[in-house]
Amino acid sequence: MKVDIKDISQCVKELTITIEATEALQDYHKTLSKFKNFVAIPGFRKGKAPLTMIERTYGDKVKEEYFNQKLNDYYKQALEENDLHPINPGEAKEIEWEKGQDLVMVFTFEVMPQIKVEKYKGLKIPFEPTKFKDAMIDETIEDFRHKTATEETVETSEINDQISVTIKFLDDEGKETKQINRQFILGDNSYSKIMNKNLTGVKVGDEIKTKLFTKSEESTDSEITDNLKDREFLVEVKEIKRKVLPELNDDFAKDLEYDSLEILREKIAEELKIKIEKDNGERKRQAISTALIQENPFDLPPSFVKSYAEDLAKPYAEAYKMELDKIVPIYETIAAFNLKNHYLLDELKKLEKIEISDEDKEAMIAEAAENLKLDVAKYKEMYKKQIESDDFKYSLEEKKLMDFLEKNSKFVSYPKEDKKKISKQDKTKEKTESGKAE
Repeated sequence: MKVDIKDISQCVKELTITIEATEALQDYHKTLSKFKNFVAIPGFRKGKAPLTMIERTYGDKVKEEYFNQKLNDYYKQALEENDLHPINPGEAKEIEWEKGQDLVMVFTFEVMPQIKVEKYKGLKIPFEPTKFKDAMIDETIEDFRHKTATEETVETSEINDQISVTIKFLDDEGKETKQINRQFILGDNSYSKIMNKNLTGVKVGDEIKTKLFTKSEESTDSEITDNLKDREFLVEVKEIKRKVLPELNDDFAKDLEYDSLEILREKIAEELKIKIEKDNGERKRQAISTALIQENPFDLPPSFVKSYAEDLAKPYAEAYKMELDKIVPIYETIAAFNLKNHYLLDELKKLEKIEISDEDKEAMIAEAAENLKLDVAKYKEMYKKQIESDDFKYSLEEKKLMDFLEKNSKFVSYPKEDKKKISKQDKTKEKTESGKAE
């Protein structure tokens, strides 16, 4: 047996196995001899027909059976002799063999990469903590006002009104061909500014002729295809609803179960500061992990990433009744990041010999009990199984390691380009979360 190993990547290998013609033929004949006991040839009792006649009649099936019986044996032998340890079954890409010639097989398989963490102390990590501002209190209160707002039906539309319309499709002669119903917030929707302007100041029952998208805009309405964007539509206003925000006074605070507006503001400030501190901690850990991955690059087995991405995507696919294969690629980046972070942290635990003392354990229990407003003894009683679990130990090791990395890192300001990107992402996130809340 001759074996050639080729690295396709850090985690994917190609194995070419060559079996000399003599050995291949011997193994083939063994298969042929066994095969004759199970087939019948006219004029001969089962098992008594000449091998040449059996081969002439069942040659393709004999060859297939030979491959079924021996290819996996050859593959396992090649792995053992070359100390190879795949993490998944090998896939036979090519098989070439004719009697009298060498048998050549090409397999691909995945292996775990060798992970070396060399750069982890003194890293310059871009990170800027979010700072509490009084304006955040006003924004939170305004959000409460919108969530507790009532609705009233009005006759004339204004920006931010919820408007229900019937969109009528017109042919070249101006005759109606089709109708669709739509509901949206005026001034905050996917249609063009021109359409929003044309529908501002109109009354219930009015019909406005307008285009819905400009030539340069991409249509986000499944019914308005690109070939229809240049057409004018007749838009009939069916209903207009407007939010009525509660007045900002002590009564508003009492509706939210606070004694006064001042106490509400104090409570919001307190909760915001706690949330900001927690978010800053999570963002700092994320920044550390990102820097570690960038400074210590390695590949991951594609099957690992895909499998983990499927696990992450399943709840979303089930909730929104989507095909799993269509959304798995969206989760593969997250899966790769999480897996790389996991393996790097595991290596660092070994390098830094992270060990958990009784004092460490007690400190984490005390912190967890305080977060839940529980007495430590009561917390231990309620969460006994969790405290004794491997997950608790793992979390404590990771926290201790992250504290070490934080102390041994230098945090610097974001580059200007990143600041713009982060600001844009934050605004998108806020808009998304606001939309979900509504």
